[in-house]
Amino acid sequence: MEPMPASVVPFKRVQDRPEVLTQVREIFFESSTRKEFKDESEREAFFQKYVGFYLDHYPELAWIGFSGEKVLGYLVAAPRSSDPELDKIQPHLKAFEAFFKDYPAHLHINCHHESRGMGLGSQLVRVLVAELKIMRIPGLHIMTGPDSQNRSFYKKLGFDFESEVPFRGTPILFMGRRL
Repeated sequence: MEPMPASVVPFKRVQDRPEVLTQVREIFFESSTRKEFKDESEREAFFQKYVGFYLDHYPELAWIGFSGEKVLGYLVAAPRSSDPELDKIQPHLKAFEAFFKDYPAHLHINCHHESRGMGLGSQLVRVLVAELKIMRIPGLHIMTGPDSQNRSFYKKLGFDFESEVPFRGTPILFMGRRL
């Protein structure tokens, strides 16, 4: 696969373009392992939990990857996982509180299936890391499944701290990177 020409743009620069959010939604649901919802309200709450909340509360930590007018991927982040507002929608975060001093920020990222493996995800994470360093945030983390394919992606990006913690009977892998 040849790298695809992509530009990474701060979300704040394109937030008034409804077609951008439409494409972000499409990528989110295409990438999600969850496909079934009892109704549109539940589907919307799921999007809000992993993307919408971050766009509303931390738009300065959101970027969109484009090729021309096509959205190829996005990254959203929070500077502090200890934010009480996050607890309301992401109760699993409490299970990882012991790691937040060293790795306070976290991210959610997805790329369109046609653009995976072409460097856009790495580019999005590098932009976030640069911004978090300016903010003097000491570390960044993600949470994933212990057997998830994305584990090697994060290892290549320097997420070298790992701890597996159970939450409601399911193991969650915490991966951290110092900045």
